[in-house]
Amino acid sequence: MPTEVVTKEKFRALITAPETIRKVKEAREALARGDKNAYDNKKKSLPFVIFIATYEEWDKKFENKLTGDVTFKKGSWRSQQHCKLNGLCVIDFDHVEGDVRQVWEEAYAKLSDEDKARVLFVYVTPSGHGLKVVFMADANVGNLIDNQIVFSKKLGLNPDEACKDASRGAFLTTSDDIIFINEEKLITYENEEFGKKYNDEYHAGRSQPTINVAKNSADSADMATVESAGENQPALSAGDGNYLRIAELLTYNGMPLLSIIAAWWKKRSTSSDEVSRHEASVVLARDLYIMTDRDKAKTLALLMVQPWVQDMIAERGEDVKRTVDNAADYVTAQENDNAKKGKAWLPKISKEMKAVLEVGTEVEKEERSTEADDVYSQLPLDKWASELQEMAEFYPCMKELFVNVHPHKLPAVLFSSAALFGTLMTRAWYHFWFAPKIVRRLNYCIFIIGDPGAGKHMIEEFYKQIADPMIQADSCLIDAVNRYKEGRTERTTSTKAQKGEALKRPAVGIRVHPARTATGEFIRHMNAAIETIDGKPLNLHMFSFDSELDNVTKNNKGGDWKDREILELKAFHNEEDGQMYANQESVTGMFNVYWNFIYTGTPYALHRKVNQRNFGTGMSTRLAVIPLPDKGKVERYQEVIEGSEETLKMWAYRLDKVAGEIPIEPLNDETYEWQTDKMEIAEFNGDKADRMLLKRIPYYGIGISLPFILMRHWDEWQEHHTLSMDETDKRFCRVVMDIQYQSQKFFFGEMAFNYFADQNKEFVQRRRTTRYEECFRQLPEEFNTQQFKDCFGTSDSATSRALKRLKEDGVIKKVSYGVYRKILKELS
Repeated sequence: MPTEVVTKEKFRALITAPETIRKVKEAREALARGDKNAYDNKKKSLPFVIFIATYEEWDKKFENKLTGDVTFKKGSWRSQQHCKLNGLCVIDFDHVEGDVRQVWEEAYAKLSDEDKARVLFVYVTPSGHGLKVVFMADANVGNLIDNQIVFSKKLGLNPDEACKDASRGAFLTTSDDIIFINEEKLITYENEEFGKKYNDEYHAGRSQPTINVAKNSADSADMATVESAGENQPALSAGDGNYLRIAELLTYNGMPLLSIIAAWWKKRSTSSDEVSRHEASVVLARDLYIMTDRDKAKTLALLMVQPWVQDMIAERGEDVKRTVDNAADYVTAQENDNAKKGKAWLPKISKEMKAVLEVGTEVEKEERSTEADDVYSQLPLDKWASELQEMAEFYPCMKELFVNVHPHKLPAVLFSSAALFGTLMTRAWYHFWFAPKIVRRLNYCIFIIGDPGAGKHMIEEFYKQIADPMIQADSCLIDAVNRYKEGRTERTTSTKAQKGEALKRPAVGIRVHPARTATGEFIRHMNAAIETIDGKPLNLHMFSFDSELDNVTKNNKGGDWKDREILELKAFHNEEDGQMYANQESVTGMFNVYWNFIYTGTPYALHRKVNQRNFGTGMSTRLAVIPLPDKGKVERYQEVIEGSEETLKMWAYRLDKVAGEIPIEPLNDETYEWQTDKMEIAEFNGDKADRMLLKRIPYYGIGISLPFILMRHWDEWQEHHTLSMDETDKRFCRVVMDIQYQSQKFFFGEMAFNYFADQNKEFVQRRRTTRYEECFRQLPEEFNTQQFKDCFGTSDSATSRALKRLKEDGVIKKVSYGVYRKILKELS
């Protein structure tokens, strides 16, 4: 059968087809029971895709074995002789030991950012125990098998070399088996340079490796190539890829040498000592020559990829090979001198390099020792950190928020700062895909949970900076209330004051409320904080921040701030509440709750707030509980971004003026698709707990990402009141939802499971079968009047009445005279 070009729509249809899902399930069941033949047959019936090439049309010969007749049919037949390589490469990792997804996550983390960007598609193979990786090949590395081997070395995995030919394809699995996909690029990618370089070789049947690969060595490229290039330096530059490919694979005591050099250069370049770049390269060359076991080729490769070395070459034609030769000569001379004196001598690296290695080793040891004991280690903190650090390149304020923050703490900083920025956008609204007629507001219920001393104070610092517009606006209102209270006090002690005009309570919309706030005051302020936007009155959000969640919980137990939890519950969807007390000071009437809050606390404080006893209130699904791991050391000299506080305040005051409807259709599409996919899995698993935790996550996907997206597209918003969101914005939204989802499961997953398990035990009803139902069950599917009489033991008249009643109730139907058929199998 000729090959055909697969479109994006066709590809998606293949991986989501019920038939594909069924065949994958059956294949894995066959493999699990040891039936390899059945597995192979099922696998071969799955959709088959060739990622690495297309095929030109040619006449294929067909011979009829019975008659001997020969015919030719023209088509894009799959043949390496007629391939057109597109520059994609596929690696097959069969028989992966352990959790396949976890193995990939660990392997992917080893890649450089440049190599990560080359990965387009990763999925679990039909067996369930393998990985298929599709990535963009590098023509400078070599052909397909060369790229497979080098890339596999970088991943630290062993490939199946059967994928070296251009006619090799891959059996697809289901969308649930996809770990990562760049669908657009996967379908449309074309690297003409790769095809021009290797098409003819493949047409001739030559697809074997073109580079020497040391199987058990970090040096997976041909060192001879580097050495010979060094003879005529600078024939190869760092940008040519040969030096870089080798340098990226070299390690020292398990640590990447490029990372060690980067730390060494950072320390040296920030030192107060005036040392030239040439002198630095001499010292570094000696260290690297020793660390690479006196390998001049490796030392040269490591030096050549340093930007500051490349600058010297460009500026004055620096002879780097000569520097390496001198380093080797120095080590040899030292060895010979000591040998003449009868001393045993081993080459030693410089004190500078030793200091860098000691710091790196200590950090590595510390991370290894604490990871197993860290309860948060089961969360994908490294993955989130990597994604958020990448996002910081696109979104205003993120760099200022993330500076000097341990990578594992970035989600906590993101959620708390986004809630602050979003609360300032209280004069704005949007329409959500669920019940789209309802006007939705940016509502946040954020708990940042970490161990004592985990660094919760930084959330408070950001609060004071970002919430400044609200705090400043409240200050004059608070003064007015205090003057009113002082006036009332004077009326009780001063005769002159009693003769003055009657005091009128100021109607002030104070928005920031501490834990010690009377319910009556809170409601009064909330009802007063109203502004007219686009001709309609709009409630502004109240806001609370507290650095101790326990303080909030204790103040809820008594006094004037009782029943706070009801307001907390209703705040998330701005639900209606009300009060009618006899107390003359209290507000009477109905009101909607507009209130955002951020609290930081310990896991024990969270347990006192949300536990198995009160889990059914629904508070857990309204909360965004984000972990704040106790990670990182205090640094005396921290990185400083000049004007960072002013930048945060600038954006805070800008967002405080945002008003009107914000168009978010791309985020609606993204959140709907994300939740639908996850809900289908929960439905398939029959997991009520998972379904419950998923329901409100899209609101946070929008609420957390929207303030930053608005900042990124600020000029467009200011000019047109539109937001042209791109794939980066959609990806950011998905990252937020993943953080919220995984965190919800981490903190509340077990409680949710137990809640439904206990509910099933508590409310399950005992099935009581009556004799009448038992008799009906014993009747055959089709029966006559006599059989009914015999089964039920009824008289003729009772039988006639019973059959008439059952027929009218739609339980049975009449087939012919005296003969009936059951419509229902059993009576309920």
